[in-house]
Amino acid sequence: MRVVKNILIGLGVLFLVVLALLSWVGVSSSHFRKEETPFVEKFVKDLSKRWDTADVYDRMTSDFIIQAGTPQAQQLLHQFKELGALKSVQDLELLSYKFFNTEQSGVFSFKGTFENGTGVVQVTIVKKEGAVHVIGFFLKATHMSGVSKLQT
Repeated sequence: MRVVKNILIGLGVLFLVVLALLSWVGVSSSHFRKEETPFVEKFVKDLSKRWDTADVYDRMTSDFIIQAGTPQAQQLLHQFKELGALKSVQDLELLSYKFFNTEQSGVFSFKGTFENGTGVVQVTIVKKEGAVHVIGFFLKATHMSGVSKLQT
């Protein structure tokens, strides 16, 4: 009987620890979303002004800058120019959130209204030591055929 009691107490403590961890992750992801939403919106607005990654290099990881310079990526950016600049953001949400030590990352998604159409945008960011950078960008435009993706 004593062994069963100790097992149940151990399982109860483990359950409380898991519950506390899940609560902390929920609060942390909510804070991350609230804190980084303006960064994501500004990044896409600035990029979509001319669809030139040089305008947002300071907010991109070096790996993403390298990939953005490839001929395939440049062709996609040229296609995105048809959409024009981002005018408004609707239904922004944090699709996924990860943390490890001092690094946090997340995938933000929203419906964007551009000058010449609409589309679904996903931006993947990483925050490390207080600095935030974009590591991936995905755009599915409704008036363009197929899916256009630029991501590391």
